[in-house]
Amino acid sequence: MKRIILSAIIAAPMLCLAGGFQLNVQGVKAIAMGGAFTGIGSDASTVFFNPGGMSNLQGHNVTAGFSFITPSVSLQTPETANINQTSPNATPFHVYYSGQLTDKITLGFLVNNQFGSVSSFEDDWQGRNIIQNISLKSFMFQPTIAYKIHDKVSVGAGFVYGLGTFSTEKAVPVGSATTTEGQARLEGSGDGVGFNVGVFSNIYSIKKETSTTDFKLGVSYRSKIAIDLTNGEAVFKDIPVSLQSKFPAKTGFVSKLTLPSVFTAGFSVKHTKNEKYSIEFAYDLNLTGWSSYDTLAFDFENSDTPDSKTTKDWQDVLTHRFGVDFTYKEKYSVRLGAYYDNSPIKDGYLSPELPDATQLAYTAGLAYKVNDMVSVDFGYIRQSAERESSLDAAGFTAKYRRKVNVFSLGVNLKFGAPKAPKIEDAN
Repeated sequence: MKRIILSAIIAAPMLCLAGGFQLNVQGVKAIAMGGAFTGIGSDASTVFFNPGGMSNLQGHNVTAGFSFITPSVSLQTPETANINQTSPNATPFHVYYSGQLTDKITLGFLVNNQFGSVSSFEDDWQGRNIIQNISLKSFMFQPTIAYKIHDKVSVGAGFVYGLGTFSTEKAVPVGSATTTEGQARLEGSGDGVGFNVGVFSNIYSIKKETSTTDFKLGVSYRSKIAIDLTNGEAVFKDIPVSLQSKFPAKTGFVSKLTLPSVFTAGFSVKHTKNEKYSIEFAYDLNLTGWSSYDTLAFDFENSDTPDSKTTKDWQDVLTHRFGVDFTYKEKYSVRLGAYYDNSPIKDGYLSPELPDATQLAYTAGLAYKVNDMVSVDFGYIRQSAERESSLDAAGFTAKYRRKVNVFSLGVNLKFGAPKAPKIEDAN
């Protein structure tokens, strides 16, 4: 089963879409609202954003969707201009389920991609001793339970099982009479566990004769997950005979990749007028614990092969997320959003395989409620960023330009819940 799942991961290339290698495409309504969803809890994606928000849903709810990501990345160095990084189009997906077991208890489950990065360069490019190709992919499973303490406060928690694959290629400088460069390819897969907890509150409502204003709060925490790569395999090619004891044709390695924790606090305010229209504003503040990604180390099975240890020294960062939703007659919705995402990579540590940059991204979306059981969401993200920095350990400096468009489509199914009251047309 594990091999089948990993094969599916390999077939779905991804790229970084937030600070570091985090993918923030976890629910199409949330995508359209800048990723601010911890204090909303209006569809089953709350299993991911805030497990406590599951108690806010009635009956059984399914939210499923996917994103089509089209990246464009290039860089310039003092020696060479317009080096294109090849990043394939990506199609990460998500499936969320939330179902009421009793009035107090709700069960949920999710499958999604939360982290990933894929990029490649020509084999003979200037920075080939740093990177030629790299791929990181992850796949998460999370059974979840929520408990309603009373009408205004609920809590939730989930167990997270993560699978990951990693591969990288780069040139190996070797001085001999026959060649100056060999090549190393490292690949491996592994798994790890973590957890997700959250508290959700419908903290206050103001009810008037023709309108209602609801205030909601949420906090959630997703733990870090250490993916142990215990079955890695390193392949060395084009190595001179004199160095093949140090760089054999094939040897094993072990490594560990730590996916960071994320703490989020969010709130929303929704004003509904005459059940004819509503306007909702949401804000989330993320604190991502990227400092856990301090080194990337490979310990080789062959005792003569020098172990590799690269200092990353990433830093924890804040992300601000904003979103607004306008819905007419509980049927047609227009959404806008933005997020300000700080890069965890310090100057002096910026490597060409992940040219991350602090950026302001814009989001938008539409939704249509077909009936009480089915609704459809469309979301869009536009990223555009530039950064000039160095990788001091390799003596490499470049100016990077990155543009990313994301198109997302999702569907929401609801069944077993009381029907919504019919809206009377005042006209």
